[in-house]
Amino acid sequence: MSKLVMGYWDCPFCGAKGNRGDVVNCPSCGRARGDVQFYVKDYQEGENLREEELNQFEQLDEEKAQSFSKNPDWYCSFCNSLNSDNAEFCGNCGSSRADSEANYFEMLKKKKEREAAEAAAQPQPAQPQEKRRSPLAIIAVILIAVVALFAWMNGSKSSGNLKITSLNWVRNINVEENRQYSESGWTLPAGAEQTGSREEIHHYDQVLDHYENVEVPRTRQVYDHDEYTLEDNGNGTFTSVSHPVYRTETYYVTEQRPVYVSVPRYQTKYYYNIWRWTPSRDVTASGDDHNAAWPEVVLADNEREGKRSEVYRFTVENTKKAGETAVYRLAESDWMNLNTGDQIIITSKRTGADPYISDEKGNRIADLVRER
Repeated sequence: MSKLVMGYWDCPFCGAKGNRGDVVNCPSCGRARGDVQFYVKDYQEGENLREEELNQFEQLDEEKAQSFSKNPDWYCSFCNSLNSDNAEFCGNCGSSRADSEANYFEMLKKKKEREAAEAAAQPQPAQPQEKRRSPLAIIAVILIAVVALFAWMNGSKSSGNLKITSLNWVRNINVEENRQYSESGWTLPAGAEQTGSREEIHHYDQVLDHYENVEVPRTRQVYDHDEYTLEDNGNGTFTSVSHPVYRTETYYVTEQRPVYVSVPRYQTKYYYNIWRWTPSRDVTASGDDHNAAWPEVVLADNEREGKRSEVYRFTVENTKKAGETAVYRLAESDWMNLNTGDQIIITSKRTGADPYISDEKGNRIADLVRER
């Protein structure tokens, strides 16, 4: 049940504070209640109060509450005084209520609008204005930066103080051996010699066995208590408005949940011997001249040649930085054109792309891969 709480007001003429809401003339200066706003001591507008906190404020008993009209005070347009809703004539100047249209809340709204307008009209200290660039200028700067970065990333650096100090080639032939393996599987491969078979577990199926009761937690919102806010009636009193507060309650429900068992499924598994070509050994030839050749391979009855691989390298030394060397590899056709003692130019991209041999103008001659 809502309760009436006593409000207070401050005299706009002499500054006397804390005048009771049922007092229409200031006890200090005798002036009629003018352009005021009611409040409740030690309460902030919109604040939530528990019941024990609400009871700390002065509440009007039933008889006293009856003496207050439920409507807000009316505002005299002639002397700016507030009068009870029960009064037909202004208690300060005697003007008729019929000649005044505004009530307490309309007066309060106009007062706040007036204060806001006065605050807006006050000269504001000049703020130093930041010089803003136009959007087109900003976009232009960004584009220039992107283009510059792209050009730098795609730029190259060349070194022309390089001398070839050695050449090296390696050719390798992998030899495969035909070996017999004992294996098993769910199918029999072509060419396999079966040695046996038996039924074995291939996989498990999850099969419903039964249902069991399980206590499952649930939550719900239940009423806990009321809290209150105070609303200005515009007549020197405030009405307490209740707001229910809920708490979260946990409860349990019984649910049936399925229980599954793993059932093995059997299938025929085959055991067999099978011959497979398997990498067995490498036969390698190498040299430091242009006479690259494949090694001679002697094969046993159960062997065959497998994959072939070849690598062509050269080492360069920086003639201006003693001891600074690097090793590169490249295609055979390009490697054949190099000789020990040659001076070459190597160009590389800042993006980290593979370097290449170039002429003095940076034109690509042969692609390289740096090893160290």
